[in-house]
Amino acid sequence: MTLAPPASPPAPPQPHQSFRFDLPCGDTAPRIARTITGELLALLGVAELADDVRVLVSELVTNVHLHTETAVVRLDVAVHPASVRVAVWDDAPRSRLLSLPALVDDGSGRGLLLVEALASRWGIYRPNAEHRVRKGVWFALDRARKGDVS
Repeated sequence: MTLAPPASPPAPPQPHQSFRFDLPCGDTAPRIARTITGELLALLGVAELADDVRVLVSELVTNVHLHTETAVVRLDVAVHPASVRVAVWDDAPRSRLLSLPALVDDGSGRGLLLVEALASRWGIYRPNAEHRVRKGVWFALDRARKGDVS
């Protein structure tokens, strides 16, 4: 009878890493946001989610640029072992949170439909006078686990 060596313990889960970026809210904000988040995810070894994150960040930052008068767009990016979560904030608490449904022939207005289609989860942070003056839209994308079949 032979004894098998003990299995090595599983690696401890890595803590999440959080990043914050404040961008001027202008025509270049969506492109800058795409570049920052894509490069960040590549550097952190989460490149498999970079394309979807770029699309979603671009849509949400574009919404802030087009539909608010805020001077700054804030991005919060949190990379967890099982997911990536991004929040896009603006300082225009009274502006509309959700756009009307896009018309079939309309060339815009589909950003939140893309968020709904691509994100694992998403939601809205609503401002309140006591704790939050900014409003934001967040999304999360889950990372594929080893052994998952796509």
